[in-house]
Amino acid sequence: MKKFFKFFISKQFLLNLVAIGVVWILIIQIDKWYLKSTTNFGESISVPSFYKVHMDELDEFVSDNNLTYEIVDSVYLDDWPKGTVCWQYPRPTDSSGMGIKQGRVIELSIVPLAPKMVAMPLVTDMSKRMGETTLEALGMKTKISYKPHPYAPGFIMEQLYKGNPIDSGTFIPKGSRIELVVSKGKTGEASALPNVVGLTIKEAQSRFSTLALSIEIQCEECLTEDDYANAVISKQSPAGGENMTVAAGTPVTVWASISGGGTE
Repeated sequence: MKKFFKFFISKQFLLNLVAIGVVWILIIQIDKWYLKSTTNFGESISVPSFYKVHMDELDEFVSDNNLTYEIVDSVYLDDWPKGTVCWQYPRPTDSSGMGIKQGRVIELSIVPLAPKMVAMPLVTDMSKRMGETTLEALGMKTKISYKPHPYAPGFIMEQLYKGNPIDSGTFIPKGSRIELVVSKGKTGEASALPNVVGLTIKEAQSRFSTLALSIEIQCEECLTEDDYANAVISKQSPAGGENMTVAAGTPVTVWASISGGGTE
């Protein structure tokens, strides 16, 4: 037993122990040197912001920063400059606080130069909520305006794009804003009723667009959009004129013809 304990304090054991320690230190130092020389261990490069850099300028941009990039996706954003970067990974160092190793590929998403086109659905006669949901599911934006109407409130009376009626099936850029004219129902308020006899349909529609009234057009001769725009109104009901008023939401019927002749 004494010989056993005596061995642990012997010169030979202590020399072996020191040798083992030296070998382990050498192994650790060589391992650190190898990792640093082959993987840039402990070194990092700041990631710049690629946001809104145009795709034509990316090569020059990365060469200045000693980086490489890859475009992995395209994303349609209506309010973002076309052809520029809208997403990157890894994120910029100034916002993430993280750097990357040299040679790391930066993944980018670009806003396409041409917007994606989608077909306009028919949402008239739908409820306001259903119409908004239908359009938003297609990536469109909505704007709501109200117009008095003698019938139940809350349904869509008109669908407009850039202020003009738009037919279902018409292709428009994704992200476009559609104005939905929603029935407000009778309000009990009075509205001025102008006399539009002698005006073209287009002129009458412009006049009524500022009033709380709806206009219904009767024109048997009108076959094209130009016909409707240029046909002359010969009669209206109820009749209008100076100081004439009707309840807000009242539908006004007008009769028009290409020749401008009367309709009895």
